[in-house]
Amino acid sequence: MRSLNFLNKKAARIFILVFAGSIVAVTSCNKDFLDKKPLDALTDEAVFSDAVFLQSYVYNVYNGMKPIWYPGTGGFEALTDVAVSQPETHDRSAGIRQYLEGTISPDNVIDLTQIWKEEYGYIRKANVFFEKTEGSTIDPAVLDPLRGEMHFLRAWMYAELVKTFGGVPIITSSFKLDDGNFDVPRNTYEECSQFILDECELAADLLEGQTVIPGKISRAAALALKARVLLYMASPLNNPSNDITKWQAAETATKAVIDLNYTLHPTHDDLFTRPLKADEIILGKSHTAGTRIPDWGFNYDYWPSGFDARQRIMPTQTFVNMFQLTNGEYPYLADGVTVNPASGYDPQNPNKDRDPRYYSDVIYPGAGPFTISDGAKSTTRTYEYWEDANPNPDNAEPFVNPNKVDPKNGQALYDYGRDSKTYWVKGKTPFHWRVQTGYTFRRLLDFTGPRASFDHDYKQAITFLRIAEFYLNYAEIQIALGNEALAREYINKIRKRPSVNMPDITSSGEDLVRDYRNERAIELHLEDHRFFDLMRWKAAPGNIDIPVRGLTSVKMDWTGAQPGDLLGKLSFEFGTIEAAEVRSPWKGDYYYLLPIPREEIKRSNNAIVQNPGYQ
Repeated sequence: MRSLNFLNKKAARIFILVFAGSIVAVTSCNKDFLDKKPLDALTDEAVFSDAVFLQSYVYNVYNGMKPIWYPGTGGFEALTDVAVSQPETHDRSAGIRQYLEGTISPDNVIDLTQIWKEEYGYIRKANVFFEKTEGSTIDPAVLDPLRGEMHFLRAWMYAELVKTFGGVPIITSSFKLDDGNFDVPRNTYEECSQFILDECELAADLLEGQTVIPGKISRAAALALKARVLLYMASPLNNPSNDITKWQAAETATKAVIDLNYTLHPTHDDLFTRPLKADEIILGKSHTAGTRIPDWGFNYDYWPSGFDARQRIMPTQTFVNMFQLTNGEYPYLADGVTVNPASGYDPQNPNKDRDPRYYSDVIYPGAGPFTISDGAKSTTRTYEYWEDANPNPDNAEPFVNPNKVDPKNGQALYDYGRDSKTYWVKGKTPFHWRVQTGYTFRRLLDFTGPRASFDHDYKQAITFLRIAEFYLNYAEIQIALGNEALAREYINKIRKRPSVNMPDITSSGEDLVRDYRNERAIELHLEDHRFFDLMRWKAAPGNIDIPVRGLTSVKMDWTGAQPGDLLGKLSFEFGTIEAAEVRSPWKGDYYYLLPIPREEIKRSNNAIVQNPGYQ
């Protein structure tokens, strides 16, 4: 019997395959589990006739769920108006630049994403599973839930492919991706979507009655994926005639998810930390050594550069402006540069009285204090992104800052901050990256852990499906159906989370659409939604192709500050970040889908037809 050579040996190690909590459920019922041979040393017959190893095989295919940070960090967020990448540190910077410059092509799309090859690799593993378990002697009470998980996983991977490329080949047999050819044409978008919906239905039926374990695929997850796919099917990109029956189908499926009685977790701050918040999260996973973000981890990719990290992506001013003040008014008018006179917003005190999620999600100059665990530089301090407002020649002494040393660790303090460019120019920190907006993302940081570690047990949790998304989806559907009062009700549910408690929105028409889309951008950022939302709405012009804005100058005036005052008076200037990538005018409707890699078309002997608009 041939060995299971299609499994990656490293990935097959049982302890690094499982989602949060699920390995406990398996091992507690199988005390001899650790005495089994590793999967890569077993025959097909041994794996597919043993329920424990078969569950581990299924866990391996969980890895086919594209992580939210893929590609690089932050999903596709840096392709949108809410984030910008730091090209010196971002491992997909070439692809990001090519997309934003309008030069993405079948030849260079793999610089941005390898999702075609990766997802079809895992789809093949799913197909092997179905072939090898046909006629299995494993107890149906054990096997059927595993089949349900695998139907969900195959649906998930096809959903990722379809929202990226449109219609793709539906493959249900296990021929290898390294076979001589891949001569299967593309199915239509409608055929692919129906296949995904059918898979979700099968998964839901097979998982009916199963105990819900955080991190493990459940019937609720299958119903949620079905509802999300139906929303995509109803959206303008895929429903150009605005067929109302598609919105009605999405409405029915989404209401079924809402009726499962998941609730909003009361505290927004800890929603993205483990243990998984099972009251809200339908499917997610916790950070483990085996499921970590690649390389050093979330902290090293999101911490500010002044914390000696690579800060791969940063929020833009556009994103920051989406956060209203606590009175429910936007700080700026829709143009993003004119102060909203009704808001009471002061550009020289921009961080005062903002939506509570702003303080949970964004690090801004003066934010904190944060605990920085980084060897000799470990301390607790604010984010000191400021220059000296009244510098001496060459920023030389004497310094006006009344605090000469950091009280936490005795480090010297200056008139300029420890996250400023001057601090880097003077050789006091190794990092101050070229692209800076003055902000960084906070949501996925763990300040209880070190800056970078392969071994630390970080607290982050990743969400794939949570009820807040489906409240927002339902609101979008009701806007499309003309039921604005019901749409406002579901948007306001999100805003009334106890730790948020923002005023109700009362808008209608185009203002309601703006409120909804801003609410969605804030609530779901870094969960890999924004790019695909803009694509399915056909809303790229004026969003993706606008210049990157941020803080162009932040200065600290220490005049009048007394010993112990951590801050003097900050002043801010806002504008275009000249060092950021130049975003070209939107290329046209064809750009709403990515090109299929040319190598995949060649391997199909041209059976696969390229997306329109790409040569």
